[in-house]
Amino acid sequence: MNKMYMSLLVSSLVLASEADLQKQLDELRSEMKELKIEQSQTNESLVEELVSIKNEMFMPASESESFSSLGVAASKVYHTKSVVSIGGYGEYKLKKYTEFKNGGSDNANKRRKKIETNVVRFVPYIGFRFNDWIVMNTEIEFEDGGAKTQDDGNDYKYAIIEFSYIDFMFSKEASLRVGHVLVPFGNINLNHEPVAYLTAERPTVETIIIPSTWHTNGALLFGQIDDFEYYIGTVSAPDASDYKEGTFIQQGRRGAKQTTNDFGIVARAQYDFGSGLVAGTSFYHSNTGGDLDYVGIDANVAVTMAEVHATYKNNDWEISALAVFGDMGDYDKIPGVELSSKVYGAYVTAGYNVLRSSTQRLLPYVEIEHLNMDANDDTTLPDNHKFNEYTAGFAYYPDPHVVVKLDYWIKDYNADATLADEEAVTASLGFIF
Repeated sequence: MNKMYMSLLVSSLVLASEADLQKQLDELRSEMKELKIEQSQTNESLVEELVSIKNEMFMPASESESFSSLGVAASKVYHTKSVVSIGGYGEYKLKKYTEFKNGGSDNANKRRKKIETNVVRFVPYIGFRFNDWIVMNTEIEFEDGGAKTQDDGNDYKYAIIEFSYIDFMFSKEASLRVGHVLVPFGNINLNHEPVAYLTAERPTVETIIIPSTWHTNGALLFGQIDDFEYYIGTVSAPDASDYKEGTFIQQGRRGAKQTTNDFGIVARAQYDFGSGLVAGTSFYHSNTGGDLDYVGIDANVAVTMAEVHATYKNNDWEISALAVFGDMGDYDKIPGVELSSKVYGAYVTAGYNVLRSSTQRLLPYVEIEHLNMDANDDTTLPDNHKFNEYTAGFAYYPDPHVVVKLDYWIKDYNADATLADEEAVTASLGFIF
């Protein structure tokens, strides 16, 4: 009898153990199934994230993603979630003069009988996000092919750091930029990417009087309050010992390595009125004569500049306008060169998109510029520095990030100038990425 009970007990235990084991196996299978589902979801998320990072790094940014008036490609680091961002732009150009006469250089006249083709610029941007409020942004420019040579008036090429800075973005309303910066002055200097303006070449007013691209070392406070955007800060000043006749401060721009005691103040304010209308103003002041002490000259050569600008982009119209004034003190104390105490210039560009029903755009445009580089008649040949420029052409955008341009340009000197008028046909291909 005891044996029977023992047998029944053992059988019960075995059956119970088998049931528990089966239950555990079922639970294990269920857990494995759940793990596989979770793993699959994780893999899908990782793939999506990698694709997103790849797209952010290598695909163009949205055409509307400009940050603090910078170009779209230059703004890429501010809109990506990726730690590293890569962008850039490029310009290719063909130019043929049809009328010209340079009174001071036979070589220039000989060159202008030929067709000029050029890789004008290739410019990569590299951005890095240290965290959600500290950002590095750098532009490296290769101009005219990028091989550094001596400037002999014929073949001047270079590679240069055009900007390299760190932004400390405390808030949308107030951030700090420190390093080698673009001077916040005018329209083109902050946004000089080829898709940003209609003409095959940058406006002359914003090339000579405002020496775009104007970059130097400094610190800038900037931000946006509702529709109001501002910059204010200090930057190292140009070098008056390098000034040249008829170019104001353009030739005095310094590179990234500088030795100077001259620093200036710069401020820029801009307001978005809505409906495509944006208007603003800039101001700059500094002494620029510090390096003249090397040749025994004590002069401040104070430079003051002010400009107003406006853009309108709506109803297929694109219109931009700017006027600038510059004043130079001690202009007559710089040896070996005739300079002017006052300059001014203005331009208007207007284009209209005729492909209204297409995602592509084709804008016939006209541009009128006036430059007076010797407003007080301080030089011996003042009329050589007073001229108008007229440009007509079209800009075709097969994609928001690619533009093909063709225009005809006339440079019309004052009647008493010793230089003849100039005319040229220019074609260009520009892109951002």
